[in-house]
Amino acid sequence: MEILKKYLSMSENQETLITIIIYNKKISEIINFFENELAKAQKISNPMKKHKINNRLYNFINIISAELELEKTVNSIFLLSESMIEYKLKENEIKTAVEYNFPKIFVKMDNQFCIDYILDFFYNFDFIYSIKINNNESYLSKSNKNKEKLIDSSKNTNESKIGEYIEFIRKNELYKELIILHGKSVFLSKLNNNNIKKSIIIHDKFLSKEEIYLYYENDFYLKNMEELEKRLNDLNNCNTNLDLYIFGKLKVEIKEAIEQYLIKELYIEAHKLEKLKLCIEHECFNFKIILIKSLVNDDVADNFIKNYNGLMGIKYY
Repeated sequence: MEILKKYLSMSENQETLITIIIYNKKISEIINFFENELAKAQKISNPMKKHKINNRLYNFINIISAELELEKTVNSIFLLSESMIEYKLKENEIKTAVEYNFPKIFVKMDNQFCIDYILDFFYNFDFIYSIKINNNESYLSKSNKNKEKLIDSSKNTNESKIGEYIEFIRKNELYKELIILHGKSVFLSKLNNNNIKKSIIIHDKFLSKEEIYLYYENDFYLKNMEELEKRLNDLNNCNTNLDLYIFGKLKVEIKEAIEQYLIKELYIEAHKLEKLKLCIEHECFNFKIILIKSLVNDDVADNFIKNYNGLMGIKYY
């Protein structure tokens, strides 16, 4: 899928770039689906947007219809602009789509292609583990920003069962990060959070996948801020070798230090990492990256972004 990255920066003024993902669908079914999409496109009020989307969907249907084997199964990603790019899904990618219940036909119209979303869904297997409790029932799941999977469920939930789930997460899944327990249950409100290491209990509501990710993300950035604060405090220590610190602009001082393989650690404002990846060769990324994001005004990250441009490198020596 690396080839798709070349279309990351492609954009149009309106939501007229079309991302399509199809797997385990016959051509005859695909044609029927997109004929309906074409009918919906006729109702678009903006004339230019309507024209582009109509043309692109129409051309796509014609290309698909040209296949003689209507029972043939399609497993591909299509990017529709003035031309059509097709990426054929590999066996492991199809397996991932099946395992995480991805829609068999996915269509997104936007001013950019959904490349980040695609790469994250198919190749991000860093999961957050959560336990949902509804009265006496419990559900153990793993999820990340774009996918979710139920691992186990139980009709009889007690503290021992929660302990089993946590032991499974820690030992079998080798997961050391935050575990989130959530739901509506008298039992959940009585759990002692001190006995459940690296976890957070939300006992008054069911959390969505997106809310679970937000809790995890906040915890992640808080930990990174702790590391950042230690480094910044060292700047005021008279015994600190200030020559080990690199500050400056992303594409000047930081880029130069990375290309010279000088950097051991890089503290960087989260949204700047993708910009950095666009101007640095992949093989140069052989150092620890600590992503920084402000969660509230005047926190450590906020001041770091204001005072140091959200960039700080630490040299090896």
